[in-house]
Amino acid sequence: MWVFRSILILIIILIVVGFAIYNTGPAKTVDVDLIWTQRYDVPLITVVFWSFVLGALVSLLLFITVYLKLSNQLRESNRAIKGLQTEVTALRNRPIEEAKNLLSKPGDHQE
Repeated sequence: MWVFRSILILIIILIVVGFAIYNTGPAKTVDVDLIWTQRYDVPLITVVFWSFVLGALVSLLLFITVYLKLSNQLRESNRAIKGLQTEVTALRNRPIEEAKNLLSKPGDHQE
């Protein structure tokens, strides 16, 4: 449920920032020099918006990898717990005579 809430918050933020982009004039412009292209007189709000979008996408990808890793660890831990619970149940259900033999000392023979 919290994933849907986070996505909804991200969508609302994107809508607000998008609304701000379309309602600002080109008064503040910057030159953008990327490795593969150059852009001149780009509105500053556009640069801020796309930086935000790319940052959100990178954060989402990092979150997904951490989430998958943790869910895998949880699944493995649950398997280990089930195995240990089965072992404890088997040990509890052993007959009393067999348990008595297990508790006796090696030198003691009670026949």
